[in-house]
Amino acid sequence: MFKSKHVRNLFVGRLISTSGDSLYQVAVIWYVFELTHDAFYTGLATAAVMFPKSLNFLFGPLIEKLHKGKVLLYSQFLQFLLMLAIPIGIYFKYESISLILSIMFLISMLENFQGTAEVAIVPKIISKDKRGHFNSYIGSAQQMVDIMMKAVFASSILWIGIETIYLFNAFTYLMAAVFFSSLKGLHTKVKPEENSQRWPVYKETLKEGFIYFFTTKVFILCLPFLIANFAFGMTEALLPVYANERGGSGLYGVLIIAMTVGNLTGSLLVLKVMKYPLGLLMIVLPFLSFGFWVASIAVPSNIFSTLLLSMAFIPFGMMSILLITFLQTAVDENLLARVSSIIDSVLVSAMPLGAITGGVLTPLLGVKTMMFISSSGLLIIALYFILNKKVRRLPELKNISMQE
Repeated sequence: MFKSKHVRNLFVGRLISTSGDSLYQVAVIWYVFELTHDAFYTGLATAAVMFPKSLNFLFGPLIEKLHKGKVLLYSQFLQFLLMLAIPIGIYFKYESISLILSIMFLISMLENFQGTAEVAIVPKIISKDKRGHFNSYIGSAQQMVDIMMKAVFASSILWIGIETIYLFNAFTYLMAAVFFSSLKGLHTKVKPEENSQRWPVYKETLKEGFIYFFTTKVFILCLPFLIANFAFGMTEALLPVYANERGGSGLYGVLIIAMTVGNLTGSLLVLKVMKYPLGLLMIVLPFLSFGFWVASIAVPSNIFSTLLLSMAFIPFGMMSILLITFLQTAVDENLLARVSSIIDSVLVSAMPLGAITGGVLTPLLGVKTMMFISSSGLLIIALYFILNKKVRRLPELKNISMQE
């Protein structure tokens, strides 16, 4: 699989991009909290990242017609330029919440193109029987990079300037663009009649994607994650405040690392559980994750709390790999970009609302209570699969048929 130049460049490019994102995603939320000391603004910052992702369904039909290698290249290069604006602003003593939120919004919008293109390009360069292995490898490697980068954040945020973190992040986007630039020959040719009727064709392909999404098992599998993501949106906004109450910026970095280690472990172990029915896995895994997550909030010791939170993300990491492998294996290749972008939009749409809700309700209910509420998203997933006969009986990934 890795003998292919295309596979190697996609793999390395994604890892380099992840190395910058890993620092940026934790640093920017903490930076907003440091500037404002207000849960509302951390919720607003989380919403600024998540809201553009709810529009992802608009880009799927476009990406299917574009050169996916070039989509990855240009999106990374534009993110490089945008990210440079933050350290430049800090250098000139212009620390503006408006600037930070605007750049976060625009970068997140570009990530719609990048993320969908990354998913859609895999079937073109990797055979069907190897996609689960590739997703496990890339997921595991990305989590390892996450751990290293977030360890740097946890150990150095107090003495390394935030502008250095953003500058590093900007150049990782540039380096990733270099690797993505070599992904050639992956263009989907557009028929001549489609060039003359782009808008009607766009509407028709978008409609076709929605019909496929709502009339196959994709919809019933993704439905509970909509409510769960509302709760996860609250967690994104609450975590800096929660960490500050329990131990400050150092603990925030440690919690991020713990979650990443759990995700990594899940990514490494997921191949061991793929032989079991998907319906069973989607009951057991979220229930385990919920139990560990609640315990991590309840225990007074920061050491045990961090350990339990890490354990909560082991089954969570497995679920993430199972879902993307399910899509790449079961969804028709010519519909994959559209369907995956629709799924991203549907699932992420609840997260900005959850983030804002968490920011507003935290002063009223307290951060610990809100963290308990946010953990309920995982319980909802488990209960949905227990009560729904159709999804409870889903077989192994390799045996799933999309149509009823």
